[in-house]
Amino acid sequence: MRIRSDVIDIKRKSQTIDFLKNVVVEKDDSSLLADKMKVLYEEKKQKNSEGKSEIKRIEANGNVKIFSEEFVGSGDFGYYEPRQNIFVLEKNVIINNGTSIASGNKFIYDLASKKGRFIGKKDETSIAGNGGDKRVVVVIGDDVSEMKKSKKNERKSFKR
Repeated sequence: MRIRSDVIDIKRKSQTIDFLKNVVVEKDDSSLLADKMKVLYEEKKQKNSEGKSEIKRIEANGNVKIFSEEFVGSGDFGYYEPRQNIFVLEKNVIINNGTSIASGNKFIYDLASKKGRFIGKKDETSIAGNGGDKRVVVVIGDDVSEMKKSKKNERKSFKR
C-alpha cells in the first residue's frame, strides 16, 4: 500500500498518522482519494526488540472517491478495515460500474470476494428521483440515458 499527500502529521503517542490535502492511496489495482485521511496503527514489539507496525483502520473524509476495476464510487466519508478486508463508503454514496448506477447511504465492499452491498437512505430522497422513496436506487444499462432524458424533459415542462 502506498499513501501520498501534501501534508503528513505523525503522532506516535496516539499511533495515528494524518494525511492532509490531495491524499491518494494506491493498493494493487485500486485507488482511494480524499481531502484528508487518518491512519490508525498499532506498533507491536518483536522478540529482537524491533517494532513492527500494523494498520488497524484508515478513515477518509471529504470528497472520498474509490476507483477499482469493478466500479467507481464516491461518498462523504469512507474507511478501510484491513483485518476484515472491507471498504465502506457512507453519506451521499454513488456507485457506477459502467452499466449501472446505484445510490444509497452506505456501501460495504468486500475486497476478497469483490462483492458489495448497499444499505438504503433513511431520511433522504434518492438522486434518481424516485418519488420520495428512501430505499437504495439502481439504474441499469440504457435506463441511465433514459433517466437523463426524462429529467431534462421535466425541467423544460417545469420552466413553462
